[in-house]
This record gives sequence, C-alpha cells and structure tokens, in this order.
Amino acid sequence: MEIEINGKNFTVNPHQSIVENKKGKPYKDMSDLAITRDEEKCIGCGICRTACLENNGLGIPVQTEVEGCLYFRPDGKMDFKDSKCTRCGQCILACPTGCLAEKEDIEPVKSAISDESKIVIAQIAPSLRVSLGDSFGKEPDEILEGQMISALKKLGFKYVFDVNLGADFTTYEEAYDLKERIENNKTPMFTSCCPSRVKFIEDFHPELMESLTTVRSPQECLAVVTKTYFAQKLNLDPKNIVVVSIMPCIAKKFESRRSGEDASGQWDVDFVLTTREFIKMVKAANIDLPNLESEKFDAPLGEASGAGAIYGASGGVMESAVRTLASLYNQDLDKIEYEEFRGMEGIKKATLNIDGKQIKIAVTAGLKNAEKIIEEIENGEVYHYIEVMACPGGCVGGGGQPKPATKETINKRREALYKIDAGKIIRKAHENPIIKEVYDNLFKCPGGEIAKKYLHVDYDKTPTRECEISNDAK
Repeated sequence: MEIEINGKNFTVNPHQSIVENKKGKPYKDMSDLAITRDEEKCIGCGICRTACLENNGLGIPVQTEVEGCLYFRPDGKMDFKDSKCTRCGQCILACPTGCLAEKEDIEPVKSAISDESKIVIAQIAPSLRVSLGDSFGKEPDEILEGQMISALKKLGFKYVFDVNLGADFTTYEEAYDLKERIENNKTPMFTSCCPSRVKFIEDFHPELMESLTTVRSPQECLAVVTKTYFAQKLNLDPKNIVVVSIMPCIAKKFESRRSGEDASGQWDVDFVLTTREFIKMVKAANIDLPNLESEKFDAPLGEASGAGAIYGASGGVMESAVRTLASLYNQDLDKIEYEEFRGMEGIKKATLNIDGKQIKIAVTAGLKNAEKIIEEIENGEVYHYIEVMACPGGCVGGGGQPKPATKETINKRREALYKIDAGKIIRKAHENPIIKEVYDNLFKCPGGEIAKKYLHVDYDKTPTRECEISNDAK
C-alpha cells in the first residue's frame, strides 16, 4: 500500500497487526482539543512521522517501543496536549488505519441545534465550497457553494454566513498593520491566519512573536462580528448564539480555545467541524447534497469579495492584502491578479514597487519551507511580508479535508478558488460594502480602539491607532 504525502508516494510498512499491538498495552488519547490517538488501531508503520517530516520538518510523532510493539507518540509523550504538535493534521490525512483522527464536535453541535433556546449559525471556510465534490461523486474541484448552504439548512442551522467575509475583515486590518510596520521599519510581518503556523512560531521561534500580525484569523473575525454587530442588529443575546465553523483545518479547533479568542465576552467560535465531519453529518442525514437547490448565504454577513475567496489557497492571503495595501498608498497597481503568489510551489518570492518602496514578499506552504525563509532572515535577508500556511497548497490541502489528499486534487481545489475570485464584481476587501457598514457602525477605523478589542489577539503589544482617516481605503 502506498500513500501520497506532499506529492510523493510512500509505502506503508506495518510493524504489527491490530491484534498484535494489544500486548504493548495501547493507549487512547482523547485529551486534546484537536487530535485524538487510538493506539489500538496503530500498526507501527510510522507514516505519521513521515508526513510530519515531509510537511513540517518536525517529526513530532516519535517511535516508542512497548513489549515489542511500536507506537508513534507526540514528542514521545502520552498526550498531544503536552507536546509541541502544531495540530496541522497532516498526520491524520496520512494515517492508514484511523489511529489518528480529529476530535469530533458533531454531537455537541447536534445538541445545540436541538436546543430551541439557541440560534445556531454555521460559517463556511473559503476552501470548503471546492472540497466536497469527490465525496459526492462529482469532480474534486466542482463548486458546490449553494448546495452546501442548502444542506446546512436541512441539518438545522438557522443562518449560514461566509468566512470569506471574515477574510475581508482580516485583510483590511492586516493591510493597515503592514503599512505601519513598513513605515516604522518593523518588518518582516508574518500573516497569522494559520493557527498551526502561530503555534510553530510560539514553540520553535518565540523570538519572532512580535513579527506576527496581531490581526485575528477570518473565522474569529467573522464570529466576533456575528456576536456583536449581528446580535445588536437583530437584538439578540450573544449568549444564545452558537457559532459553528466548518473548516478544512484541524488546528482551527485548537485556535478556537486560545487565549484572546473570546472578545465578545464568550468564546467567539463555539465549535469547529472539519470538512470530513460536515460530510459525515450530511451523509448520516441522507441528504443528497449535489442535487439540492442552490441557496445563498444569509444577509447581512454573506457577501464577500473575491479577495476573501482566495484565502484558502497558498498565496491568497498575500494577494488579498496587497490589493488593499496598494490602495492605502493611493496607488492602483497595474494588475489585480498576482501569478507570482500562486501555484503549488512550497516557496514563492516576489518584489513589488508600491509608492516607490520595494516590498519584498515570501509565500510558503509547509512549515518545513517556512523554516528555510526564517533561516534566510537570520542570515540577513530582508523581507517585508511573509505568508505561511502549514499545509500543502494552503487550506485546500488542510488536515481536515477529505481523504485521500493528492497533489492533483489539492491543485484543482486551489484553481477553483481563483475562478470564484475572477467571477466576483468586487475583488478587493476594502471595497466590500458590508466591511464599510460594519466599520461605520462598530469598529470605526482599522487598528482603532474598538477594532483592536475585537479583531486583534491577546499577544498584541502594539498601540491602538487614532480614527482620523476615512473608513474607505484610499
């Protein structure tokens, strides 16, 4: 048996059978927020370690021998919660037996839906709409956005919002953060929307923490807007709102319980379901998703720009921010599409001229590639803006996506996101009228006191900005 990891094929070589591993007294770890490990299913093949080394260069699963049986334990510890695992979930995609899996939130979500006192809202990641096809007999890159919304309504969700809009909020704030860091010579700035990358910096490069943008990820930005702006608009008690993120990512579960992700007064994201969990719920309910009548996201948090759509692809965060950054300098670049940021390469580089400034950019997919850029910085290389995603191809290759995760399938999903972007009338985050409305009525200005409170995280050490500029990017 062979398994593809990051575009390469690896043979699975079992050390023991499921029956034989009993003599080693296999351990079951259910303690983590994101990943579970049931060693009764472990065949000691070590493909999880291979995946970690290939994608991240970390090798968190460590071979441990017990009574002649081989297990692969995180940092050699019994529980994931005690390890430096980044929760990217690539080991789960590779595991051939189900020994490793995500921590499921299906039952608590179903319980919330059945509670008549709760208003349960689903919010959908950019990559999800292009990641469902092959699980329902369609092409892997088929865009099933409207059918996905219909399926969620059939499952009992009251509202369905678009995390692409959350990405627009992240972009708007991040572009201002980058502009100020460039002008104050406080670069490089790293993106922070990938929680695996944040944990990687925390655990392995704490000296770079101040280089992380303090802007929250799209799922967190949209969730806090839901529990503040949306709740106020409909006169709802935020305590009765349950936000469920549908994500291609394992680490988003981990992120949802990080310090500072409760700006609304309670956890802004209540539950996170992976793409696989969503598919499992749909199939268990006998919902024929591909043949459902297409529905639209609910107002007022359902309209996003094309810039938000491409967040699911490696280079998409960078491209979205650059579109807005140029506008902040009163400059329209010659193009809106940046091929130099796109593609399946693990490292992409570019230099842009914005307002006479040479802005050096790096885009990496896989923490192993991020480490190479960090080494360049340590050796004196200058970068202003660095995007890091932990998974191959970006979120479209996330650890919560359907199996198998081949390079060809991931690339098709990535290309489909750019088709969505190209078909949008509004393709810049700051031109989204919903962004303008929410800032006018709540946040006032990017980086201002209120925006800092709701759209930035607790490791923020930067001062708030004065709201002396127009809400529109100029």
